[in-house]
Amino acid sequence: MYGLVDCNSFFASCEKVFVPRLWDRPVVVLSNNDGCIVARSQEAKDLGIKMGEPYFQVRCKCEELGIAVFSANFPLYANLSHRVMQTLRTFCGEIEVYSIDEAFLDLTGVADAETEAFQRRVIETVKKWTGIPVSFGVGPTKTLAKIATHVAKVRRIGCFTLNDSGTLRDVLQEIPVEEVWGVGRRLAKTFRTRGVRTAWDLYNQNPIQIRHDFSICQERTVRELRGEPCLELEDFAPPKYSIQFSRSFGTVLTSLDALTHPVSVFCETAMERLRKFHLYTGAVWLSLYGFTPGAEVNSRVPYSDGVTIPLEGSTDDSLTVLPRVLEGLKRLYREDVNYQKASVTLLAVTPEPEPGRYRAFQSLEEQAADDKKAETHRNLMNTLDLLHQELGRTSIVFASEGLKNEQEWRSRHEMRSPGYTTEWEEIPEVK
Repeated sequence: MYGLVDCNSFFASCEKVFVPRLWDRPVVVLSNNDGCIVARSQEAKDLGIKMGEPYFQVRCKCEELGIAVFSANFPLYANLSHRVMQTLRTFCGEIEVYSIDEAFLDLTGVADAETEAFQRRVIETVKKWTGIPVSFGVGPTKTLAKIATHVAKVRRIGCFTLNDSGTLRDVLQEIPVEEVWGVGRRLAKTFRTRGVRTAWDLYNQNPIQIRHDFSICQERTVRELRGEPCLELEDFAPPKYSIQFSRSFGTVLTSLDALTHPVSVFCETAMERLRKFHLYTGAVWLSLYGFTPGAEVNSRVPYSDGVTIPLEGSTDDSLTVLPRVLEGLKRLYREDVNYQKASVTLLAVTPEPEPGRYRAFQSLEEQAADDKKAETHRNLMNTLDLLHQELGRTSIVFASEGLKNEQEWRSRHEMRSPGYTTEWEEIPEVK
């Protein structure tokens, strides 16, 4: 049996944990630069607030209805997510962190996994230890466990087990085919032309024919709906072929010095993610976005451009990659452009480091010196990552990232909550 634990309205729930007066109030969370609504509490959903709505369009409505509005605080959400996952590991050793607010559990060997008592115990423990409400679904496959969790959330019953044939039919007949994990809206249009409108219709398809007409992925989906496990629990995330970090600026940037700060931050953040997965990069794509003034007053001409920056061999060393990226920035920069966004993408990602192209022509002494330098840099990067994990991302930075008073480019977050668990100076004080 598999279980899926899904945090309810996760970002909004995180904002409620440290502010008791918000427990029964509607809460919404905004995207970068306070643009669109990316999370809503159940109370906000009941008031008709829609996902993805631009905030400026519903600002007055939020004020009239007394909706608490927050800028996104991703470090806080990531920390509380880690606490939720650690709590789940006390009930089950084999878990797969599927997203920041979801985790699959392998319940093999857990005698009472299908009972409501066990599921309630998990839900109550997570709420007690972290403050985050969750829904818990259990089924013989990962796909059915995900559907069971969906039922638990929609019916607001907390937990649900999907292992009875009669119940299975009733539930799958209520689920639109596009809501089935692995289908999506685009593929659902094709399914509908074949008369497949619900999960139950997909259940009744011939798996071999589905594989012939679509792919093995859809065949697995059909078999999973029938209770045949085809998707194993993954202990680690699948290999990544590229890693990207991209953000819009909180203000328009025009000078090369001003651009250096955000590009350095984006590059180092991407490199930290690379090291987290024990991967290495062989090239970097740097792209910039903005506009140039048009011929007419107040007119703008959209601008975008990028440059590929090859590296000598693959590496996870920021001290090697960052200077090359800044060299690429100098080549890409134009004085007549007003820059609004930058993106750093690590390419040619591999699970093993590859030596530089000129290493074969080096003497043994030169190779030994390079190896010693690489080891020193590796230890430094490990220390840097540990400091960021323990003390926060801004505890120690590269000089090119700039100091806090030099980072006016950062996204607007005028309504961001304190970093209750991620910043020492923002820890709540009891008076």
